[in-house]
Amino acid sequence: MIRSRPVLGRGGQESGQRSQSALVLIVIGLGITGCQRTPEQEAQSAPLTLTLAIQTAPYSGLIAVAEEKGFFEQARIKVKLNVYPSGLDSLKAMMRGEAQMATVSHIAFADKMKEDPSLRVLAAIGASSGSQIVARKDRKIEKPQDLVGKRIAYSPGTSSPYFLHSFLLIHHISQKDITMVPVPPARQAEVVVSGEADAVAAFEVYAYAAQKKLGPNAVAWENQNAIDYQWLLVTREGETQSPAAVKRLLKALILAEEFALNHSEETKSIIAQKWQIDPEMVRYTWNGTRLFVSCNQSIVTGLQTYVKWKMVSEGRTESAPDVLPYVFYHALEEVDPKLVTIFR
Repeated sequence: MIRSRPVLGRGGQESGQRSQSALVLIVIGLGITGCQRTPEQEAQSAPLTLTLAIQTAPYSGLIAVAEEKGFFEQARIKVKLNVYPSGLDSLKAMMRGEAQMATVSHIAFADKMKEDPSLRVLAAIGASSGSQIVARKDRKIEKPQDLVGKRIAYSPGTSSPYFLHSFLLIHHISQKDITMVPVPPARQAEVVVSGEADAVAAFEVYAYAAQKKLGPNAVAWENQNAIDYQWLLVTREGETQSPAAVKRLLKALILAEEFALNHSEETKSIIAQKWQIDPEMVRYTWNGTRLFVSCNQSIVTGLQTYVKWKMVSEGRTESAPDVLPYVFYHALEEVDPKLVTIFR
């Protein structure tokens, strides 16, 4: 059966016209809304900027890779790098407000937690076990026991005295039987090369430099007992309140980790060339260097162990503080939950 179209009167025509006009306005409105970005969308798409305080060393290698391969841009973040002689110096710079984030060993970080309770660990971005004791043979030093009665340089507030203490214990040498000489990290190589000290507890970079300059006159021993120190990305609590920049930085470093795993030789070349580090030194330390992004239980364990050691060395008997509140794992958990393996 054929149905006839209903006949509209004048009122019906006006009603139809109004409906068509309303439809046009709705379509136009939807088009305008679709083209405009909300403030939240603008914030998500616009590049964010931050300043990062670092020590240029192989264990900071993911930062060099991320910058060189464009992973910062890919994650929509602009990173300005401020370079310092050590992780401790980088951390102090961040605490002074010279940077929003810093790289530092877990030991140096733990040493500053009491001074600034707002400090927060975001993740580990590497690990190293290459610190050494470097000594002068012309001071009649051939074996660890020959360090008795000698002047040994170290850098207070860093991993240097912690691992020196462990080295002395392992070799049954009392700290009372040596003279400890405090020096800034930047002078670790210089102090033993010049003869100001007989030996030095040095980071990889400076241990290598000292041995190269001393040549046949150098003797060296590993002083970490094959124990890694975690190389941390850290910030202050204020930066965690709106962690968009943190998450973007972590995303870029995760991309850098993937690249480093698949392109080891190019990664070494990037680190050496970008940061003007002797390529031989990078190769020399590579087996003791690991590059990764993780918020793992060993961070918490390492912080807790150092805090307890520090308290004992200072003769303090109160209970050690809980270090977990100093670890802000939430940003990395949002980026990649499987990279967070701490006990909560």
